[in-house]
Parts: sequence; C-alpha cells; structure tokens
Amino acid sequence: MKSRLLVTTALVSAVALLSPAANAAEWDIQIGGFYEQWVGFASFEDATGEDVSDLDVQEDGEIHFKPEITLDNGLTFGVNVQLEAATSEDQIDQNFLFVRGEFGEVLLGSENGAAYAMHYGVASEGIGLDSGDAGDWIGGASGALFTTSNHALRDGESQKIRYITPRFEGFQFGISYAPEGREDTDGRVPNEAQNDGAVPEQIIQAAVNYETMVDDVSFAASLGGQIFGDVNGTSDTDAFMVAAGIHVGFSGFKIAVSGSHEESPENGVNDRQVIGASLGYASGPWGVSLAGIYGVQDNGGYDEDQISAELGGHYNLGPGVTAAGSVYYVTHDTGAGDSSGFAVVGGIVLNF
Repeated sequence: MKSRLLVTTALVSAVALLSPAANAAEWDIQIGGFYEQWVGFASFEDATGEDVSDLDVQEDGEIHFKPEITLDNGLTFGVNVQLEAATSEDQIDQNFLFVRGEFGEVLLGSENGAAYAMHYGVASEGIGLDSGDAGDWIGGASGALFTTSNHALRDGESQKIRYITPRFEGFQFGISYAPEGREDTDGRVPNEAQNDGAVPEQIIQAAVNYETMVDDVSFAASLGGQIFGDVNGTSDTDAFMVAAGIHVGFSGFKIAVSGSHEESPENGVNDRQVIGASLGYASGPWGVSLAGIYGVQDNGGYDEDQISAELGGHYNLGPGVTAAGSVYYVTHDTGAGDSSGFAVVGGIVLNF
C-alpha cells in the first residue's frame, strides 16, 4: 500500500512538472511573420564601368513570436521576438518587451526609433522603393540616398527605450533614446568609451504624426528628428537629421510626398537631402503605383546624387497571399564615376 502511494505521488509530481504553469493559459501566444521569394533580372553598369547582367533569386522572411497578457488593471505586457528565416549575421533582429495601456506604449529592447517608426514615406503598391529594395538588385547604388528617412541608418534596431502616446484628436507623439547605435548584448559594459570608432551614441529621436478623414479623403502627415550626443567616437554634437512626409488618399488613389535632411560634418556628411513622391491606385485585390526618389549629398567637395524610380503592382491571390512585381531604374553619380541600370522583379509574398 505504501509503495503504491509512493508511485502515485511520483506520477502526480511528474505530471505537475511537465504541465504548463497555471497562469500560462492566461497568455495569448501568437506566431506570425512573413516570407517572400523573388525572381529578377538586372542589368547595370557599375562605378568601374563594368557591365553586369544577371538573373537572380532572392528571399526575405521572418517568424515572429508574440506572447502577451492583459492584467486585471488593464495593462498589457508582451514580448516580440523576430527570427530571421534564413541564416544571417543578425539571426534575431527586433526583440523587445512592451507595456500598453491608456497612456500609450512603452517599449524596451531592440526595435526602430520613434522618428523612423512614425514616418510616412514614399508609398508603393509593388515591392517597395523607399526602403532601398532597388539596391538589392542594382549594384553600385547608395543606400543612404534611397530612403526619405535615414534615421534607421544610425541607430537601426539597437537597444533603446521608446514611448509613443495614444492618438489625441488625430495627433500622436513619440520619443526614443538609444545609448548606442548597435544592438547590445548582456555582457557589454554600458556606455563603453571604445565603440569601434564607427558607432554613434546617445541617440534621441522625437516625432509627431497626424491622421484624419474628411468625407472620403484621408490625410496623414509626419515630422520627426534625430540628434546625437556623440557620433563615431567624436564630439560631433552638431549632427542631426529631420524627415517629413504627407499621404493623401481619395477614391482608391494615394499621393505621397516625403523627404529628409541630414547634417554630420565630422562623419563626412555635410549636407544630405533626399526627396521622393509616389502616385498609386488600388481597387479590390489589385494595385499599381509609380514612385521616384532623388538624393544628393556633399562628399568632400563634390556632389554625389542618385535618382531611383519604381513602377510596381500587386494582386492579392487570397488571405495573406500576394503576387507582386516591380520594374526599377537607378542612376548614381559618385563624382568619381557614374553607374546606372534597371531590374525587373516579381514574386510571392506570404503574410501570416
């Protein structure tokens, strides 16, 4: 009888250890993400004058793990961990903890800053242009001259604290602070003096955006800025950047205009300006758009400029399944040499 009791007790203990905690059922655990496969042909002349033509296959994808729980006091706590679908130097990029409530959202971890997250950039019904997608296919292009919001180029998805307010009468405000412009580890000494000589520190982003709807016309606008306490191990505290954008939508059409300006003399960027615009139309499962971006910067006494354009389109095949394609053209003048070319790209995007 005693041995039977001991066996029963052991089995109950084992089941208890292997079973989820009682409060696990209160958590909402979601798994999502996206996956893309593209086939494209590119032909371009690089800065050395060499002609390059190639058919390529490229991919991008992430799996997102998103557990969250809402407490009795109304606060929602959660985590977002984004795993790259292919081998990468940064196998997990964004990963952060957040707290949401009537006050807005506070975020701690590796994620984009407020000015970048709240920016309204050049829109696309195709693959995209404002995030530098054309540069994945056309060599010799400048990533810094592709995007109308360069904020992410300096602090990216580094460890930071970010706060974004709820929307009041159409307005929303945000601010973020990153000690360093690179992703942190649990073993790095805070505010270390030697930061490889290429990483900005003490990065502050602030932004405001506005959304409204008047009859059948939608309007959205954003303004954001970024300053640095230290840039590239120097005292370049005069460095800053600002970006603004406007979206107007009506009867299926969307017009977008956006741009940015950056000053960072000790980083070699005396005057970088990027401006872009797009016109798109979407109806039901399909959409088309035409977008263009012009960027110019002073690189040591000469102007480097770049023009990029995209004709894009998509068709929604079903829930979360989209066929998309774009035709790109880029011309880039470095001052020391020119490069130009085009790419025709198409593929499938899965969002889940």
